[in-house]
Amino acid sequence: MPLTKRVMILFDPERYQKVAEEAKRHHYSVGALIREAVDKAVLNESEASKSTKLEAAAQLISMKEDVPDWDEIEELIARGHLNEG
Repeated sequence: MPLTKRVMILFDPERYQKVAEEAKRHHYSVGALIREAVDKAVLNESEASKSTKLEAAAQLISMKEDVPDWDEIEELIARGHLNEG
């Protein structure tokens, strides 16, 4: 995809030095390193988040829990109140 949008980011000298060193270590330009970081932090995270949410929803829907009847619930509540005091 062609790069058509320009963004200006200001860094303090120490932060820029670290970014430049990391880019050099990976044989990237500073811009390419920043684009990759954005992809990982924002774009991939939102896809992972969506996937995680869908998995959680599927698990919730597929759960089979035995729900106690009302008499058992009342007994559990009463026991809980007795143990508080």
